[in-house]
This record gives sequence, structure tokens and C-alpha cells, in this order.
Amino acid sequence: MASDLKIEHADATPVVVSNDMRSPNTYEDAQHEDSDDTAWRFPTAEEIREALSAEFTQEQKDGVWSEAAEAVKTYHDGLVARWKEEMDTLLVYAGLFSAVLTAFNVQSYQLLQPDPMDPTLAVLREISAQISSFTVAPPFVNATRTFDSLNVSQPSFHAPASAVWLNTLWFASLVCSLSSTSIALFVKQWLHEATVQGTSRKSGRLRQYRLHGLLKWHVGTIVVVLPILLQLAAVLFLTGLLILLWTIHSTVAAITSSLVAMLFTSFLVVTVLPVWKSNCPFRSPTSFAIYTISRTTRNATMQMARCFCQVLYLWYATLLCGVPRLRNIRDFAHRDRWLDTPTWRGRDQSAIGQQVGALDRAMITTAFATTADTKFLSFMPVVFPDLHIDEIVRCSSDIHDYEEAEFGRGGLDLGIDQDLAGLPMLVMYALRHMLTRVDKGTQAWRKDCLTIIQHYYLPDGITDRYAEVACKTLCQLATEDASFVGFFNQAYVFVVNAYNGQGHHSYDSLCHVRAMLEHPLASWNPSDAWKGLKYYLNATHLLLHCIDETASGRSQLSPDQEHAILAWGRGALSRFQQWLHHLEWRGLHVGCIGNKSRTPLSDSIYVVTFPHIASHYFVKDVIDPLVALCSTVRGRELVPEDLIFAVEHAWYSARVAYPNASVKTEGAMYIWCSGLDDIYARLAELRQVVQVAPAAMD
Repeated sequence: MASDLKIEHADATPVVVSNDMRSPNTYEDAQHEDSDDTAWRFPTAEEIREALSAEFTQEQKDGVWSEAAEAVKTYHDGLVARWKEEMDTLLVYAGLFSAVLTAFNVQSYQLLQPDPMDPTLAVLREISAQISSFTVAPPFVNATRTFDSLNVSQPSFHAPASAVWLNTLWFASLVCSLSSTSIALFVKQWLHEATVQGTSRKSGRLRQYRLHGLLKWHVGTIVVVLPILLQLAAVLFLTGLLILLWTIHSTVAAITSSLVAMLFTSFLVVTVLPVWKSNCPFRSPTSFAIYTISRTTRNATMQMARCFCQVLYLWYATLLCGVPRLRNIRDFAHRDRWLDTPTWRGRDQSAIGQQVGALDRAMITTAFATTADTKFLSFMPVVFPDLHIDEIVRCSSDIHDYEEAEFGRGGLDLGIDQDLAGLPMLVMYALRHMLTRVDKGTQAWRKDCLTIIQHYYLPDGITDRYAEVACKTLCQLATEDASFVGFFNQAYVFVVNAYNGQGHHSYDSLCHVRAMLEHPLASWNPSDAWKGLKYYLNATHLLLHCIDETASGRSQLSPDQEHAILAWGRGALSRFQQWLHHLEWRGLHVGCIGNKSRTPLSDSIYVVTFPHIASHYFVKDVIDPLVALCSTVRGRELVPEDLIFAVEHAWYSARVAYPNASVKTEGAMYIWCSGLDDIYARLAELRQVVQVAPAAMD
């Protein structure tokens, strides 16, 4: 360390560990020890970026994009084909239904008007009227009274309510049937416009762009609504059959006109929307014609306006003797023509050009989400160098959205979790790209890292390549944001478990672990209580792990590399011994129980529980690693006997500080782990290994 390590006592008196007791554990100090050690350092952001870009060939990248585009094409074509098939079926049904309904409506609408007068009935009425005009009146036997046929009264006609309702329902049913047919024709036109051929990366972007439009504008919803509309028409028709009589009435005209107005309004909206929104999938020949006319008119108008402004500006500048004025008019007059409204296809390409990264990212994640094939998870790191770093973070969000949509919140996709080379490696490469950002250590950077790392898990059957990448990535991540313990915990769990007989450290990975430990081994603060103690014990476990991996020869380092790591280890063990000697246990119990319910717990429960939990970590992080290290000759040589005594003394001091711990006392229910029944046996084994291991080796 560059500065002396200070360990605080309960009396707040700092204890200084002299630098001359340490071996070099920084790169500057190690310069005098080993030239090979000084060559190592964390790679810079630019070096990481170059390494990631050079790791995969262009041929591999093109292959991934081709496969992703092919997968999206299969999904897109299948979706469009299914919708087209539904529209064809709907058109056949709607056509037959409309024909049958029309035959009924031809008869029912006559109920809305009076029956035409039968000619025979009219003649009989006239004869009856004339006969009734004859009278006997002296001196005439027969006298004819003047008859005015116009005086024959005819009652006014009123359509029965039943006739009104019958025709209202049937005509509404006919409108619904014809509406579904017309909209189905529109949908077929939209789907035809959405079809894209080819599987190249360029055509894949266009297809992804069109697919986004289909989903965003809910074409699938419209496809679903059309059969419902036909079902509604059938309900209306069957209801109308119960009505006996209809007549011509204003109500029928009003209701039918309203439905027709709504229909034509929807037609107008879906026709005009694509003119204003390029990603709107409601494309049709009518929309194209409207856009072409509006584009031509607008561009011509703008050109005329520019010409007028040029003349106006020239005239104005001439009158003012060349002094430039009216800057806005001048800028508009000389504006480039490329700012004119683009063509129907050019508008799409312009929008795609602004969303290249998002479309590329969506193409590869859509390929995975629509096929559930985990090979696309393995493909993603190959194309990460071609994506913006923000799009890499969104890849993780897309995977999370897929898992939540398919399996629910907190659901588990066994297909993903069983893919040993897919998701874990994807997470590591995504985190390595995060290390290239310039805002490392900020809240925004940490939030994005957590978004990615939520998919991390420790797979079975770890390969050496994955172990190397994961170790370097997690250790550097923890070093870049040393104030956030969560990253250190991830690195700790990985290093301890991944290299436990399953892999072998390289010198590079050991240096990454060593660099990560610089902060936790120098940041002991008793005021952090249990949190700080656990942090320091975990770091000690990693320290002993690195020494054991080096001393055992499993890492296969060169002599100079071994010397550098072991020299650092000796110095760190010396500082650890000093820490044990001056460790004050009182007060470290605070926070030792994880209380997820946030219910306040009494201090006595922490006091009772603390020795159980502390003994568990003391065995796991200190005693067991020391036993493993001292089981070899070289490891035993690195561990002084004073360190063993310091370990024993530290634990006895803990028991003195917390003498009343018992699993039978109140609060024992909160104990989730305990080493009290094991720690003394493990201490005895440690003493035995230290004393007899060299003789046994002889």
C-alpha cells in the first residue's frame, strides 16, 4: 500500500503497521522486485475495446447477422402469412354472410313504407262512393249528389316500431359485415407492403423496421377484431329475425348513417396515417397516392417559396447597398434541396438510418425471443462490437422482458439456464464492454451494470476460457466501483467456487484478483460493524486462495511470476496477522442478521446470534483456507506459526466479548448458519496440519 494501514481499536488509538513489514503489493513497489510483475496492469478502456473488436472476425459477424436476419425473416413471413390466411378466410365468410343478409334486407325494407294501392281496390272504392250518392227526393226518384273523389279520406301511414327495429338491426349487421370485408382488404394491402425479401443485414434492418411498425400499430389487434365484428353482425342479424315488421323511418337512416360515417372515418384515418408516420404499417395504394401528391405539392411550394425569398433578399440587399439583412429569409432561400420531403421509400431509409443500432440490437434479440434458440445468446457477444454500448445494455433488458413475458415475474427459463456457453458468457462480454465507458463508477454506469448482471449465474462445467474472462471481468468491475460491495461479492463467489478444483488461474487472472483486494484489505473500518467484518473476511479468503493456487503449482506460473505473487502474499499475510492481533470484537454484531421484513430487532438478538454467524464465516474464510494452504510444503513455509496463534487468539477474544451465545437461548430462530460446533475442531486440525505436515512430507 502507498500509505500505512491503520487499524482502529475500541479506544480509537490507531495502530500503524510499518511499511517495512510488507512486501510490495502495488505495481510501483513491485518494480524493484520483478520486471514481469511491473508489466501487468488493468487494461485501459481503449485496449479492452480493441481486444473485443479483434476477437471475432468479420466473417463470424456476418454469419451471425445472416442467421439473425433469417430467423427474423422466418418469424416475420410466418406472421404475415398467418394474417393473410385469416383475412382470406374472413373475406369468404363475410362475402357469403353479406349476400344472405342482403336477400333479407331487400324484403324487410319494404316494411318501412306503405303498401302500394291495389287497382281493383281503388275501383271498388270509387263505385261504392258513387252508389252512396244516389237519393230519392220528390219530384225526382233518383237524384245524383255531386261526388268529389278528393273528399275520400285516407289515413296517414306510421311504420310500426317492430319494423323500425328490424331494419335497424339488419342494416347495422350489413354495415358491420361490409366493414369487416373492407378492412380485411386494407389489411391484405398492408401486409403486402410489409413484405421484405432477402436475408442480408440491410434487408434485415428494413424487415425489422417493418416488423416494429406492425407491432407498434397493433395490426395483429385489428386482425383479431375483424372476426369479432363479423360475430357482432351475426348477433344483430339473429336479433333482427325476432322483429316482425319494419317501415321507413328516420331512426333507421340516422343509425345507419352514423355507422357508415364511422366506417368512412376509420377508412380516412388508416389511409392518411401512413402519410404522416413512416413506421405506420397501414400502407395501401391509396396512402401512397396521397403521399405522392402531398410530397409533390409541398416540394413544389417550397421551391417556389425559396425562389421568391431569393428574389426578395436580393432586392432588399440591393436597396441597402449590399448590407446583408433578413438572415432568416436568406437561410431559407439558400437551403439545400436535400431537406425536401423524401420519397415513399426514401422516408423509410432515412428513419432506418437514425435507428441503425436499435434495429440491429432488436434483430438479434428478436431472433432469440421468437425462436427460443439459445444459440443466439452465444451469437450476441460476436456482434457486440458493432453495437453502441447503450444497445448492449438494452439487450439484457430485452432478454429480461422475454423471460418475464414467457414465464412470469421471477419465472425460470430452464432452456436458458442449462445453456452453459450462452447467457453467462453473454453477461461477461457485456460487462467487458461496460468497462470501456468513460463514466465508470457513476450511478448511471452502476445501474446499467446491474441490469446486465441480473442474468449472471455460476454454471456447471466451467471452461478455462469462461473462467478467465469472468475472473478478469468481475475483478475489474469490483475495482472500478470499489464503493459498491455488490460487485465484490459477485467476484468473490465466482473466484472461490469456479477455481475450486474446476479451473486453473493464469497470471493475468491472479493479478486481477490481487488488484481487486487492494481496497478491501486496506479499508477496514470497525464502524461498519458486521458488514465491514464480513467484507474483510471474504477478502482474506481470496488472499489465501491466490497464495494456495500459486504455491500448489496449479496455476503453472513462471518462477518470476510465482515470486511476485508469493511476495505480495507474504506481505498481505503479515498485515492480516497485525489485523487479527488488534481486532476488537465488541460492536461488530450490529447488522449480522439479514432482516428482510424490516421489522426492528432488539440488540440482544444480534448479540446472541453473532457468535454463530461469525464462527461460520471465520471457519469458511480463514481456517479452512489456511488448512488447505498448510497441507502442502510450500504453503506451510508461507504461513508463520505466529499467524496460527493470532487466529486462535482472535477467536478466543470473540468468545470473551460474546460469552453467552447458545443455540437454546431466545433469538436462536434467527440463526441461519453456525460454526460453533465445528470451529474448535477445525482449529485443532489447523494446529495439527502446521505441526505434522512437514514430517509427513518427509
